[in-house]
Formats: sequence, structure tokens, C-alpha cells
Amino acid sequence: MVRILFVMSGALMIEHGETMCLVTSRQYVCLARGERFVATAQDEANIVVLSLIHRIEFCEQDIFDKVMPYDTVIPNEDVPKLAMHPSIERLLEGLFMIPEMSGCSRYHKMKATELFMMIKVLYTPTEHAYFFQSMIQPQDNFRVFVCNNYDKAQGVAELAALAGMSLSVFKRRFAEHFNDSVYHWMMRQKALKIFSDIRDGEDSTKALMNKYGFRHYTQFSRFCKNYLQATPAQLIASIKEG
Repeated sequence: MVRILFVMSGALMIEHGETMCLVTSRQYVCLARGERFVATAQDEANIVVLSLIHRIEFCEQDIFDKVMPYDTVIPNEDVPKLAMHPSIERLLEGLFMIPEMSGCSRYHKMKATELFMMIKVLYTPTEHAYFFQSMIQPQDNFRVFVCNNYDKAQGVAELAALAGMSLSVFKRRFAEHFNDSVYHWMMRQKALKIFSDIRDGEDSTKALMNKYGFRHYTQFSRFCKNYLQATPAQLIASIKEG
């Protein structure tokens, strides 16, 4: 099952393989099903845990029905984390104020529905896709599935396999949703990430080449010219100049 951990006070250190994630007060994380996580309290912590077996559904829709803006880049993280909205904090604080209700399953289902209605209206579709990335399948929202999984694939055929589709069906669905070829779109996403790294201060072309799998500078330079309309050196210089 998927578990969502709401840290009301204190802090938790979440370990997942080599990934370490500190979750502090008024933050919450989504832990994927079938994965091993170790949570260690850093201080005296108060945690509310929600375990999900079924889909998140209410109002005849589910939380994945909205469309994100084109070219949205979603961080792919083992332990996605969001800041807790004050309205959600108040809801969770009131969960156990009536002890007689604590053992009532219908009460908890009602509050879970209220919680997810809040999450749906208080956060953006991009935040939904980021936080619930481990739960999204291609039948839920094809666009969101692609945005969350494209960087796990080495190429178009592998991405189609992740979606459980034949290559021809996947390409057709992709064209319907993105109005672009799969290959061109994936290269565009890589270019956007390269530009984001440069904008965030990375000024080593060698480091960028190693990170994004370019063996030769001429290949890297040609890629940047095609997708970012400038060479790596020109991009780095333009960011430094402000």
C-alpha cells in the first residue's frame, strides 16, 4: 500500500536505498508501495500516517484528472515532499479530538475524502503529479505518466514498454496528447534540464556532458544549438552576464 506521512511536529529522516530525506514539521511525504523505507525520528515527533489501498476518488473524478501545462518538468524523487497547507494542518489536528470516533472506519474514510478534496484544490496539477508520481499509471493520465517516467527510459521503445503499450500504440497516444514526436519531446526535456542546471550555476561543460551522456563536445554543442539555440559556452556566458 501507499503511505502518506504528515509530520505535525518534530522531524523524520526517511531512508530509501542511498536516498536520505529530512522531513520537518508541517511537511508530508508520499512513500510508494512495494518499496522499503526506514523512518527515524530526529526529535520527539508527532506523525499522522495515512495508508492507501484504493484509488483517490471523490466527486466522480480522481485527483489525476487535470492537465498540466505543456513542457512541464516534474522532479523525479524517491521521497516526494510537500509543505503542509494550514487548512490541512487544522484538519489533521482535529482528527483525534473525539476519542470515541478514533476507532470508526467510516469517520476516517470521511476525513480522508475531505483531506484529498483539500489537496486537490490547494495544490496545482503539477504538484499532484510530483507528489503522487508513484501512483500514476498511463490509464489514469497519459501525459502525467509520461512526464513522470520519461527519464527512466533510455529511448522511445523502453518508455513504451514502461507504459505497457506497443511502440505503435504508444506513439499514436503520445502524438494525441503532446502534438509532437516522442523522440523530439524527450530531447526537448533533456535540453530544458541542461538549461535549468546552467541557470542554477553549473558552469562546467564537462560536468554537464557527463551528467547527460554526451561523449564529445561537438555532439553536446550541436545538441544545445538545436534545442536551446546557443552553444553551451554561450548559454553559460549569458547566465553569468545576467
